[in-house]
Amino acid sequence: MDITAELDAMRADVRGCTLVAYADLTSQLVLCTSAAVKPAQEEMNALSKAAQLALDGAYAESAAPSWGGTAPAEVSVLMTGSDARLFMRAAANPAEALMCVCAPDTDLEAAVAEGRETLKRIASQG
Repeated sequence: MDITAELDAMRADVRGCTLVAYADLTSQLVLCTSAAVKPAQEEMNALSKAAQLALDGAYAESAAPSWGGTAPAEVSVLMTGSDARLFMRAAANPAEALMCVCAPDTDLEAAVAEGRETLKRIASQG
């Protein structure tokens, strides 16, 4: 299964998930996307920037004391008024991450579990 198919499968399996993207955190470049409706480039740029802030940047740094360290975050959730934005770092390549946009009532634990499995499958393809 290719990366696009992996992202499509995750989006289908996570109730309320409308977008899953695979990105490079270093360059803030979206590498592959699965979405119910094609997002505007500006939306993808903003999502990539949010992922970088949440996993490596200012948000991660300010939250690090709560998990007892200074290491970058592995998972982060940003809640907006209309959705939950979930960011997950790839264990195999910490510069890569999944970004998901879900309904606010999505089971985030299930989404994280599915995201981790998706990242493992993507890593095994490389």
